Amino acid sequence: MNTNIDIEVVASEMLSAMKGTFSKNWSKVESVAVQFMQNRKSRLELLAELYLSGDITQQKFESRLEDEKTILAAELEALKVVSKALTQKAINAAFQVIINAIKRLFSILI
Repeated sequence: MNTNIDIEVVASEMLSAMKGTFSKNWSKVESVAVQFMQNRKSRLELLAELYLSGDITQQKFESRLEDEKTILAAELEALKVVSKALTQKAINAAFQVIINAIKRLFSILI
């Protein structure tokens, strides 16, 4: 049974979730979003693995994901081409993907 996160798939799905939210504004934020995912994939994968293995608590995991969301929000908001509300909606959609992937794996472990 594989209980590891396939970070390439999750990262791609996170970008797709963001793209769906930004729709016509995607071309304005795509390079920043892709760069964020490239820079953060290994950290997100490590966080997921630490949580799934029980090495960090759910509270610590959620806190670290919030940190990652804050970083992405700052990077996207710096572009000043999309509204803060739209940025937050896209970030939430993207991070829900990794949360759902972990929930699926966690249910396999139980």
